[in-house]
Amino acid sequence: MAYEDFLNETIDDIAVTLAAVSGIRCVTDPTKIVPNCVFLLAPSFTVFGGNGNILTMTFPLKVIGSGPAGLPVLREILSIVSKVVASKIATVSGAPGSLEIGGAMYPCYDLSMNVQAQAV
Repeated sequence: MAYEDFLNETIDDIAVTLAAVSGIRCVTDPTKIVPNCVFLLAPSFTVFGGNGNILTMTFPLKVIGSGPAGLPVLREILSIVSKVVASKIATVSGAPGSLEIGGAMYPCYDLSMNVQAQAV
């Protein structure tokens, strides 16, 4: 099903922008997570005006590594993080974390990105 509202379009725009950056696999469906990817989670938002038509959306992302935490996996994760930070989307924070996938814990980096969304 194609969603055409400006909030869902913003999610699609971020996924496409990140996927266009060399070597980044961006996932929006948790059932399709494969390590060494960026997982885009549900955003929060703050309304600024326009009767709810102008807002800032804050997207949490997880850059998920491929195996047990250690320097080689950290370097893989940071390589992807550097590409995300260099993208056209403003990254405002990042911190190490972990994510459980199928009963196994995977190292990740938790990032936060801000974008402005506006209804046309």
